[in-house]
Amino acid sequence: MALSEWERICGPRMYYVCLSAEGIENATRQLADELCAELRVDLVKPTMDEMKQFLADHNDVRFIVTCRPGAFDEETSLQYLETAAKCGAEYIDVEIERGNEVAARLKKACEGTECQLIISYHNFEYTPGEYELLSIIDKSKDWGADKVKIACNVPIPEANAALMHLYNLRDNIIVFGMGRLGKISRLASLWCGAEFTYVAADCGEATAPGQLTISQMRQAVDALGMFK
Repeated sequence: MALSEWERICGPRMYYVCLSAEGIENATRQLADELCAELRVDLVKPTMDEMKQFLADHNDVRFIVTCRPGAFDEETSLQYLETAAKCGAEYIDVEIERGNEVAARLKKACEGTECQLIISYHNFEYTPGEYELLSIIDKSKDWGADKVKIACNVPIPEANAALMHLYNLRDNIIVFGMGRLGKISRLASLWCGAEFTYVAADCGEATAPGQLTISQMRQAVDALGMFK
C-alpha cells in the first residue's frame, strides 16, 4: 500500500475502501492491505459466520459495516449490524429512513463496545436546501448518531459549495456530493472537516456515482501538494 503524503502526516484514516464484490473471498481481494474499509454486507452477502471470521481475521483494519435494505429482510439486516458492533467494527451505518426505533436498537448494540453509530442520508436525485439538510443532521444526532453521513447528487456545481458549507455549521459529519459534478466534493471534504471519505477498490466497481478509486484519490491529494 502506497500511502499519500497526507496519510503519512495525518495517519492512514482518510480513505475507507468500499468492499462490494459478492463473496467474502472477492471482498478480501478488494481489501488487499488497506487499513480502513466499508464492508457492504448487502453486496458481499457473507453468512453471519463468514462476516464474524472476516472481521476477526482483519482485526487491524478499521471497518464501517453497512447493510443497505433489499438483500436481506429487515431483521436479518439489523442482526448483521448488531453482530458487527460486537465483533470489532469501528462504525455501523444505518439509513435515517429506517427510523428512530432502529437507530435506538443499533445504538444500544454499540454499548460496551468501541463501535460508533453512523446515521446516513442519501439523495440520488438532487441536493436539498440547507434547512432540510441541517434538520436531517440534527435529527440523526438526536437519535444517537456519533457521525452523520450526507451524500447527495450534485446537479449543478453550486451544490458542491452548499454541501461543503455544512462543515461550517455542524461537526461530526461526513458530507459529499455524488455524480460527475460531485467528484470534487469527495476531495474537498477532507479539507473542509471530514474525518474520512469513501473510495472504490482499484479492482472493484464504485458503490455510488462519482466515487473515485483509492489510487485516484491518493494521486489527487498528492497532486495538490498540500504538504510539499
